[in-house]
Formats: sequence, C-alpha cells, structure tokens
Amino acid sequence: MSKTTDAPLHCPHFGRCGGCSQLDVPIAEQLARKRRHATELLQAFLDGQEVAIAPGPRTPRHDRTTILYPVQLFERQATLGIYRTGTHLIEPIRDCRIQHKALTLLGVRAGDVLRKLNLPVYNEETHKGFIRAFRARVMPGSNELMVGIISTRREFSERETLGKMLWDAASNLRDEQGKPLQLVGVALNINEVPGNAMLGPTTMALRGRSSQTDTVAGLKLQVSFTSFYQHNRHADAILFRPALAMLGDVTGLRIVDGYGGIGAFGLRLLKAGAGHVTIGESSPVACEDARVNLRENGFSNGEVREQLFGSAPLPECDVLVVDPPRAGLQEIGCAAVLAAKPPRVLLVSCSLESLARDLALLHEHYRTVAVRLCDLFPHTEHVEAVTLLERR
Repeated sequence: MSKTTDAPLHCPHFGRCGGCSQLDVPIAEQLARKRRHATELLQAFLDGQEVAIAPGPRTPRHDRTTILYPVQLFERQATLGIYRTGTHLIEPIRDCRIQHKALTLLGVRAGDVLRKLNLPVYNEETHKGFIRAFRARVMPGSNELMVGIISTRREFSERETLGKMLWDAASNLRDEQGKPLQLVGVALNINEVPGNAMLGPTTMALRGRSSQTDTVAGLKLQVSFTSFYQHNRHADAILFRPALAMLGDVTGLRIVDGYGGIGAFGLRLLKAGAGHVTIGESSPVACEDARVNLRENGFSNGEVREQLFGSAPLPECDVLVVDPPRAGLQEIGCAAVLAAKPPRVLLVSCSLESLARDLALLHEHYRTVAVRLCDLFPHTEHVEAVTLLERR
C-alpha cells in the first residue's frame, strides 16, 4: 500500500463512538499488531506454524454492510446510533468511515421518521415504550436492501404508516458507484423479552418481504432478517476463499458444517465438489434459509439438521467445519469435536481469546496445521481467525 492509501482516516465521531477504536492507526500497523497479538496468545498451540495475515482487497473503508442501531429517548426525542465507548449512551451517527455510506444516510432518515411519528421508545430499565432498535442490511453481491424496526409489540396504530415512511426513506439510495440499491422489504421484528437484547424470534414483513438474496461465489443465498450473515462486503475474499484454500481439494468428501447458519460454508463446499454436506444449525429461521439455499442451488447431496452443536452426536465425516459465536466452542463444543474424531477440523473463531481456550481443550488430540487471520473488522481490535487442525 502507498502512504497515501494507508493514511489514517478521519471521522467526526471518532473517540466517542464505540464502532471503531483504531481509525487513527494506519492499516498496515493495525494488521501487524493483530498478528503479533495472535502469535503471542497462541504460541503454545502453533506447533511451529506461523500466523498468516494479509490485507483485504483494498484499503478498508465503508465496508460494513449491516447497521443495528439501538433507539433511546434523549431530550424527549427518539435518538438512534451507536453506543459510545464503554457506555449504553448513544452517539447519533451522521458520518462514518466503517459502514456503507447509504446505510449511514438511511440511519439519519430513520431517526427523522421515528421523531415525526413520536413513537414510544423502549426503556430497558422501566420496560415502558416499544421501539427498541433500527436495522438495515445491504447485500454486497445483489445490492438488495432490507430495513426493519425491532419492537416489543406486534400491533400498534402507527404500524402501517411506519412501514410506508421507512419504505420511502429507504428508496432511491445508491452505492458508491452510483448503482441503485434494490429495496426488497421493510420488516417488523418482535422482541418481547425485557432487557437490552435487540433481535427477537418473530419477524413479519410490513412491506415487500422479510428476506434478502445475495449472489456470491456462483451461488444465490437467501438470508432472512434475523439470520446471521458476515458484515464485511469483502467476506468472500477475506474469509471464505482463504478458508477453502486451506482445506484444498474436497472432492467427494463428507463434511459437517457444525454452525452452518444459512449455509455460507456448506454451499461453497458443495460447489467445490464435496460429496455430502450436513449443515447443523440451532436457529429455525436460518435452517429454513439453508434448506431453501440447498434447493435453489440444485444441491441434493446436502441436508440440514436443526440442533444445537454438542446436543447430539455428529455424523461421521472427513472434515468438520465449526464457526461458533464469539464465545467459541467452549467445553461442550470441544467435547463434541473430540467425540466425533474427524480427521480434520476447520475452526473459524470470532475471538482470539476464545480460540486460545478452544485450542487448549483440543491440542492434546489435534495439531495445528495452519492459522490465518481474517481482518473482517478493520479499524477495531477485533479479528477473525481460521485454524486448520489435524488429528494426531
């Protein structure tokens, strides 16, 4: 990278907003720091391997494709944005170097809509009010856009008006190249549980539909409003392609995708020639997405099992892929891996600390073949890691 493209970025919210912490550090130094930290933390489990890391396909900016803004009442008005560092106070976002430019503009418009309608904002301490959060996501391959409100109730008198006003606010948005975003739906997600959790189990479409379709790696992927999907627009280049390259030729192999979600790994492996893929996933909504994706992409050699990882014995396989949440596999997940005894494990970790804990539980029976850091969260201290393990 040249000095020009690697120069630190400026943002008027930096220092208050908790969305990023290293915007003032050149990206090359960010990568070097993450690699040093990983090497120090994982040294006991590396088996002589070096930690690899490489920059993304371009200097990272405006690459985050999802926003989830909590809504609070401030000076008697609905305010939405990102939590300030170390607090649950909101920093209203009008400019951002991290997220898709259209999403930043949309967040501003959504705030205007909520203030015009004067809807009661949920208070997590008193449990009064019902508007909890605003969410929007752009699919990088298809340019499809979905927006939605998270509420504690399904029925309220302004519901249809809210759907129309959000639809209007989300219309006529464009990406950085000037290409129109394709608005496909306005959703209402219902979370009745007291507390500060955002997304709930039930979603309905106020307008359009409650799912999006992305096109990536020669696949069409349905992603429902609450289903997880990687937030970085370059996730295929940064995470998925390098991970599959670590596995090498998978032709004819039996593969279990233990935290399969909508099938992001499983379908790529089937397209690469895997003989059979079992996708395990605990979310009913994501399971339905995965079934649709298998069917729509013409794969009859894949199946979906709705189950929590570790709650049942794993099928016999040649490769086990596990992409757990930030807490990692933990004891129950590692016990499931050790009981299944797969020859190879591809472990995708959202946290280096959880990776270290998982490797400590697996290291006696599995040796580390390769570790690659995937910088899906540039300008923050977070980094994902892909670790290939072989049974000793």
